[in-house]
Amino acid sequence: MSASARDDAAECSFGVLFHERFETMKRLAYLLGADDAENIAQEAFVRLHQRWASLDDPVKAAAYLRTTVINLARSRLRHLRVVRRTPGDVLVDEESAEAHALLRFKHRQLREALRSLSRRQREVLVLRYWLDLDQATIAETLGLALGTVKATTSQALDRLRERFERETEMW
Repeated sequence: MSASARDDAAECSFGVLFHERFETMKRLAYLLGADDAENIAQEAFVRLHQRWASLDDPVKAAAYLRTTVINLARSRLRHLRVVRRTPGDVLVDEESAEAHALLRFKHRQLREALRSLSRRQREVLVLRYWLDLDQATIAETLGLALGTVKATTSQALDRLRERFERETEMW
């Protein structure tokens, strides 16, 4: 196979990966709390593309993408915390009445509940229940011990259960 043919095949497989995984990576960033999920997903793919030729095993590309999205979302959230602490004169725009009307109550409730969790708890739950990753893969992705992932999942689910029970009692 010529070098040009190999390059074409590599671009094709990257393109397939992009079309199969972009929406998933965008949703992952969104669920982790990033306010610019599409940009984070795009940046993750740009970084993967820059390393594509040096990848030993293209099968690991999905794991690389997940880890990159998680790290970029963490960086974005850190940046937002700094920006929010900085006094500013600019008022935050309110969402329109139409936008509020379109938000579904349960979706908003779940997002608020996820935000109330610690960063690690939120990441573990999103990876487990939205991406449907097993605990070993989550441990590898986040650089945690398997037992830590299990304990964190259990604690996070307990916190969510308590929160929803309290809210249900209020109704």
